[in-house]
Amino acid sequence: MKEKWNCQKGISPGTCLILFFAGLLAGILFVQTLSDDSFAGIFSEYFLNQYASLEIDGRKLFRYVSGYRCGQYALLVCCGAVSAAPVLTGAFLFFLGMTWGTMISVSTVRLGLKGVLICVAGVIPQILFYLPAFGWMLLWIWNGGSSRKKYWFFVCAGFFFLLSGIVTEVYLNPLLLQQILRKM
Repeated sequence: MKEKWNCQKGISPGTCLILFFAGLLAGILFVQTLSDDSFAGIFSEYFLNQYASLEIDGRKLFRYVSGYRCGQYALLVCCGAVSAAPVLTGAFLFFLGMTWGTMISVSTVRLGLKGVLICVAGVIPQILFYLPAFGWMLLWIWNGGSSRKKYWFFVCAGFFFLLSGIVTEVYLNPLLLQQILRKM
């Protein structure tokens, strides 16, 4: 007998895109309503010049990034296992869009086109691994999957890509970003 999980109604990819872009717009509007000095932080010329010559401790960065990314992945995995998965995933995507919108908007306000290039360079290598890791879980939720065996296969395969993304984010991305910042 095939083992079934609680079947939940799926969420469409179109709805997910709408929620993500609504969050992106909300993040942009959030930054535009605040004063310029509110987000001086990491997108200041001083900080970027310091980062370009900084020696990064890979072990400490690995602990930090792995804790953060594994926490996000565990949240999405837990969301996929409950009947409220579409609602929770929608909130997750809206928050993700808002975070990206805020980051891109702040970088553009502070640095112009240079800020957008820095944001893109900041996610390029690891996004190639994070998209499959998180994408498989989202596909599961979109389709309202019900097989527990397939679910755990996607969780394990996604975790492999997640670990590859973490290694890329910790050891490759800082080198690439420092090279780009030195040339700007």
